[in-house]
Amino acid sequence: MRVVAAESRLEVAPPSGASPRAGLNLEVVNTSHVIDAVGVEVHGPTAPYVTVSPAPLVLFPEARGTLRVSFHLPEHFPAGRYVVDLVVRGRAPGAEPAVDAVELEVPPRPALRVHAEPSLVRARSGAGFTLHVANEGNEPLEVALRAEDTDRSLTATLVPSTLSVPVGTSATSTVVVRGPRQLYGSDRDRPLTLVADARGVTSQTELVFRQRSTVSRGLVTVLVLLLIIAAWALAFVLGMGLVLGTDPLTKAAPSSLFAAAAAQAAAERGEAPAEPAPPAGALPKDGALPAGVGGVVTGTVRGSADGQGVGRLTVELLRETRDGLVVTSTGATQADGTFELAGLFPGSYLVRVASPGYDEVWWPSARSDAAAEPVAVRAQEVTEGVDLVIDGHAASLAGTVTTGLPDGEVAVEVTATPVWPGADGGARTTSAGADGTYRFDDLPAPGTYEISFTAEGYQPSRLTERVLGGQVRLALDVRLSAGDGQVAGTVTDGVSGLGGVTVTTTVDGTLVEVGTPTQGQVGRFVIGSLPTPATYVLAFAKDGFETMTAVVTLGPGEALTDLEVALTGGVGTVTGIVQDGSGDPLGGVTVTAGGVEGVETTTLTAGAVGTFSLTGLPQGREVTLTFTHPGYTAVTVPVVVGSGGLAPVTMASAFGRVEGRVTQGDVGLVGATVRATDGRAIFTTTTTSSGAGGTYTIPDLEPGTWTVTVVRGETTLATALVEVRRGRTSTQSFTIAAGG
Repeated sequence: MRVVAAESRLEVAPPSGASPRAGLNLEVVNTSHVIDAVGVEVHGPTAPYVTVSPAPLVLFPEARGTLRVSFHLPEHFPAGRYVVDLVVRGRAPGAEPAVDAVELEVPPRPALRVHAEPSLVRARSGAGFTLHVANEGNEPLEVALRAEDTDRSLTATLVPSTLSVPVGTSATSTVVVRGPRQLYGSDRDRPLTLVADARGVTSQTELVFRQRSTVSRGLVTVLVLLLIIAAWALAFVLGMGLVLGTDPLTKAAPSSLFAAAAAQAAAERGEAPAEPAPPAGALPKDGALPAGVGGVVTGTVRGSADGQGVGRLTVELLRETRDGLVVTSTGATQADGTFELAGLFPGSYLVRVASPGYDEVWWPSARSDAAAEPVAVRAQEVTEGVDLVIDGHAASLAGTVTTGLPDGEVAVEVTATPVWPGADGGARTTSAGADGTYRFDDLPAPGTYEISFTAEGYQPSRLTERVLGGQVRLALDVRLSAGDGQVAGTVTDGVSGLGGVTVTTTVDGTLVEVGTPTQGQVGRFVIGSLPTPATYVLAFAKDGFETMTAVVTLGPGEALTDLEVALTGGVGTVTGIVQDGSGDPLGGVTVTAGGVEGVETTTLTAGAVGTFSLTGLPQGREVTLTFTHPGYTAVTVPVVVGSGGLAPVTMASAFGRVEGRVTQGDVGLVGATVRATDGRAIFTTTTTSSGAGGTYTIPDLEPGTWTVTVVRGETTLATALVEVRRGRTSTQSFTIAAGG
């Protein structure tokens, strides 16, 4: 059986649907003399997830066929490199299997999901939430947790704040939230966002701390009602006593009804008429009118930088009098920038917005009252659309970022990027000081900025801050989490790579263990997902060798990839290549070490065809290697273990072959039967149409004299005696007379 693989290395990703994500074709040639049913046995960690079609593959002698090997990896199959042996085996008695080694690489696919149980807790001063972080990818994750509180009213404590989550599992953390004490009023919802970051992926969940008041709203309402009732009762009793206790029971009209009579009486006495008193219930000339009587002015104040509403600004309405402009009504903008001034006398007003940190502005967009336009107010009507745009003074934003290392040891770059629509870039970058402090001045305000933190070897972090006009805002303190580190290298026996070595270290009290491969990249090891910065002690052990240790110190996110470790001991390795008489690599050759029990291997049939690596040999001793392969003469070679690579070994074929061409009238005779016999065995083939036509080949003939005959139907057309030599090709052509 002969096998040729189209590929020796594949990248296989877990599928998103039902179809396989990768596969390869194996071309199989039946080199036996009988019809055979060929199947594939898969050895390796991916064996349960491999399908082969067709199963089996039926081949005639010297026929070729293709087997499709497909890989269906599950969603959480761990990332890494794997060596899979594909053993192609026939069912015919004495059939020799062929082995093809394929290296599979499963790329990392990090994914995580975080959720809380419960997500809403009602309490007075503090609440606890349980976070569940699930690793839905195919590689272990180091997850950093942080809490984001937009209104800065809560303190959150995460225990623990970092989690190690293996593939397909979940881990839990507890977040304790505390808010400012609320004496009275209704329940207040305080939102909190929990963010989980790991290896470039982020997941978040929303929590709500529903804070109860010390004194409930219902109790406050009852007390207020009792006070109101008591006040009304007292006012009623005292008022009635004052009104009814001194005046007689009589009816009276407003003094304005007697204005004419009073004027006439004054004239008769020769006196000037007195100024009439205002009637009872008359409205004042200034001040606010009762609800439902005066006019209302509404509008929105927005910042010129980001176009968003600005809260906590003072809005004034001014009216022209004989003494100049007089403020008649004031109010403040809400959080979204809207305002409403009610109870206004009908007339014309000027609208002004002035607050510390902002330039004064008059409606609609004037810098002084001289250029301002009046706003008309009508009784019992709402004047809408009194909108203004205000310029804020430049703001400053400062904060502190820490890395867990001594001050100044890690350079942290801080970038402030405006995030409002139409900001058009404008990002500013600075470096944190040795003590971790940073500051941005002259920021356009009001505006919202995303602050990002990057440092070599650390996971990037970011937060969002909004600055108001002229404000010096202190941002939340940020602590950067170091990225994962890695240690990789090669273990040798002093000469070449050494497979089967166990490499161990301890990570946060947990033993981590990997091994070096015996095929492919022999002796290579990789230990990833190591917390940094940290120092690790690596131990290297293998039966027959002395255990070695190495101390490795990793900086933040550092990857050490060239660690070289040489083990000393009593075993070694011999490598080499086997070729046929033509110098072509020969796969499937069995290599056996004489005098060493159980030490045997086979040369590769794919990738580096013909190569072999024989391990477990006594170091420094001479051993005898025997090379055997069906159809070839066995070869024995002595070699000293550890003295270097073995020179190419050449195996001569144990059989010969006859080939030639049958012609008739200078034209190749196609379809004629050609037989070869030595009196014991008969081999038969048919002339083909390939090339010039009429050619034939009869392989695998024992050395000796063979009778080669050309037959068509029952008629023998030509016969010749051919001498077949071991490992040689004998040529015998036939010319058939016309009409023969």
